[in-house]
Formats: sequence, structure tokens, C-alpha cells
Amino acid sequence: MPKPTFLKLSEEKRKQFMTVCMKEFALNNYDNASISRIVETLGIAKGSVYQYFDDKFDLWMYLKEEAENTKASYVKELNRANYPDFWSYFRAQFRNGINFDLEHPVCSLFLYRMNTQENSATVKPYLDSWKEKARVMFREWVKQEKKAGSFSKKTDTDLIVHFLITMSLSIADLLRNKYHIDFEANIRNGKSLFADNLKELMKGVDELIALMQKALQ
Repeated sequence: MPKPTFLKLSEEKRKQFMTVCMKEFALNNYDNASISRIVETLGIAKGSVYQYFDDKFDLWMYLKEEAENTKASYVKELNRANYPDFWSYFRAQFRNGINFDLEHPVCSLFLYRMNTQENSATVKPYLDSWKEKARVMFREWVKQEKKAGSFSKKTDTDLIVHFLITMSLSIADLLRNKYHIDFEANIRNGKSLFADNLKELMKGVDELIALMQKALQ
């Protein structure tokens, strides 16, 4: 977590620091991300980073928390009670996820890489632990939806959880491969992950949700 020295920086300098660091970890897995590149881009001494954070891992943890909190704010905008069924609510979550990607593209790529490509031995145990906590929360959600009749009560809850999580995480890869989208190049060019492919993205989301709905009815 950040040291008092970092918190005492002006808002502008903190924002600049976070932007550069987030982009470095968004474009590179943990082991390849470079503190040297960060300080070179910022034009500051390497020792400054360690006045702000204990080490690289401490910095990564803070970036992860900030990115997740930002995305969570988009999810919290949605109230399940405002949707007639689970699937319309599920689609709305994807739509808000796209809004998050448009407005915070670097955070979006950072979380995508973290959830789908990160394999560093340093951070993997923590990611595995967090993913299991998310799975537990997802399981409670599915149980409530089963009671409401969204899913067949005969279908195993853990199977539904696994299916929903796997399909949700795979949609980005599906569209990335189908439309030959280069996420990293888009970020380097100041675009969102999916850039001009948003119409295709929602079409793919709708097709995937239709298949998921048939599979879980």
C-alpha cells in the first residue's frame, strides 16, 4: 500500500504516476513489467518509487485494488430489481463493462491480463485466492437466482458457476480472435481495447448469452 510520501504528492503527480504504472503492468505481465521503464517515462529517480511503495509487488497490489474498485463502481450502478430476468441483468453487466473499457481502457487491459494471462509465481497464489473468493460470492448469487427460477434447480450450482465464469472470461478472447483485435496496440495508440469493434462486441455478447441461456434453462 502507498507510503505517506506518495499520499503527500499533489493530485496531478499521483495521477500521472498511476497512469504510467498502470500502463506498464497492462502491457506486460508482472515479471516483465519494469520499474526502470516507469521511472524513465516519468523522468524521476528510481529510488522515488521505493519512497512511494515498498517494492514492485506492493505497487502491483495497489494498482490491482484501484483497477478493481473502478470497475466495481460500474457494476454497482446496476440494481437486479430493475431487470425482469437474470439474462437482461447479465447483459447489462456486459454493457457496463464496455463503458468501463471505453472510459478506463488501461485499467481494463490490466484486469484482462491479470485474469487471463498472468502466470508469475509471485502473484499467482494471490490471484488464485482472490478468484476462489469471487467464486464463493458467485455461488451465492447463483443460489438466489435458482430460487427465483432463473436456472433449473436440477442443474448443479457449481456447474452453473463454472459455466458462467468461464464464458464471461472467454468473451474477450473470442472477439479478439474473431476480429483480429490487438488489445496492446489499441492501448499504445490511445484507444479502448475493442476500439471501433463495439457493435461487433455486443453482437457477440448477445449470441453468447443466447447460447448460455439455452444451456442453463
